[in-house]
Amino acid sequence: MKITPGIYRCVTTVALPLASLYLMWRSRRQPAYRDYWDERFAWGTYPLRQDSRPRVWIHAVSVGETNAARPLLEAMLKAWPECDVVLTHMTPTGREAGKKLVRLAPERIHQCYLPYDAPYAVEKFVRQTRPTLGVIMETEVWPNLIEELARRQIPVVLANARESEKSRAQAEKVIDVMRPAFGSFSAVLAQSDEDKERLESLGARDVEVTGSLKFDIRADASQVATAHIWREAIGRPVLLLASTRQGEEEMFLDALKKHPELTKTVQIVLVPRHPERFTPVAEQIRAAGLKVARRSGLSDPKDIPEGTDVILGDSMGEMSFYCALATFTIMGGSFANCGSQNVVEPALAGSPVIVGPSTFNFDRIIREGIAAGGMVQVKDADGAFGVVEGWIAEPGRRAAAAEAARTFAQGCAGATDRMMKILEKLWSYARKNESRMY
Repeated sequence: MKITPGIYRCVTTVALPLASLYLMWRSRRQPAYRDYWDERFAWGTYPLRQDSRPRVWIHAVSVGETNAARPLLEAMLKAWPECDVVLTHMTPTGREAGKKLVRLAPERIHQCYLPYDAPYAVEKFVRQTRPTLGVIMETEVWPNLIEELARRQIPVVLANARESEKSRAQAEKVIDVMRPAFGSFSAVLAQSDEDKERLESLGARDVEVTGSLKFDIRADASQVATAHIWREAIGRPVLLLASTRQGEEEMFLDALKKHPELTKTVQIVLVPRHPERFTPVAEQIRAAGLKVARRSGLSDPKDIPEGTDVILGDSMGEMSFYCALATFTIMGGSFANCGSQNVVEPALAGSPVIVGPSTFNFDRIIREGIAAGGMVQVKDADGAFGVVEGWIAEPGRRAAAAEAARTFAQGCAGATDRMMKILEKLWSYARKNESRMY
């Protein structure tokens, strides 16, 4: 059946009971999904504008988008001291990560969930929050919400925008709904030329390639300092298995059986992507005959039990620590068919990165990182461990790869400044025309 905008509006309202069932299902492993339903379904009140201060609304769906928003949010707070901010999310982990951003200016930043894309819900959200300018991070395009903002002539920007071939194919299935939404953005700030082409094919206009904000993320200095203390105490190379997804831990544990000496020559640190999987992954590691220690129980590297094969990274908000700790990184999400997780942060920390065959989320960055000598792509987990063993055997080659990763990542910075030049123009326009919006 062909999905038209009218059918979509009906479906998003009628399907809300299914959304509540979805939240209950997710809450079995992550109880935080039971919280703040008044915000998700627009039953309560959103952060109201109680004075004449103009307002920026920033939507960052989950952890990655929230962390990427930080340099842009910092630039806005500095450039526009007269504004306040509403920061929205869709996941509990995104909301938790957002608490760190709120601490940048707690008197100016308000936080809540974005409601589901039912017409009544998004109308209430916009009417109560009254944004002057909207910024949506990366990929989160809600047609009813975008239509409501466009009806009120509120400028909205899709920032740090990326569009994989997989996402484009999904959008094309409902192109009559998605094309008007993409065409309503006042500006689309794409990460790459490939993203620009895909976004334009879906109807986006005024697309500018500004690069990725993830190259502008600054590591947490205290976490980096702690990581250096740990690295010295551990006394051997640290192999980080970063942001692993469902099924990848099994791949890595199976592959380790072919490389039995590896657990003796490196300290493995495994960080699952989702917190609800921490305990199941710990059980998997034990079932594989390996000794595991959980980061949450280690306040000091001296607490690591003797003979620990794997340190399980079961703490939230410590990615700067894990990346600075890593001598080399195998990136999760690239061995399952998930398109890879963020390769930028370990590269910035000077950790060469090994990826698997699935890289559609960071395709251009990974290709350029490989060309620069700071990243390596392999077919499977066995190949990844083979690369690690090669680096261990040749420290000079490992050091060169580390320096290449850091140099490449540093050379890609500057997206924040490029985006702000465009946002400044839209901000001035929005301030002059705000009386027409409400």
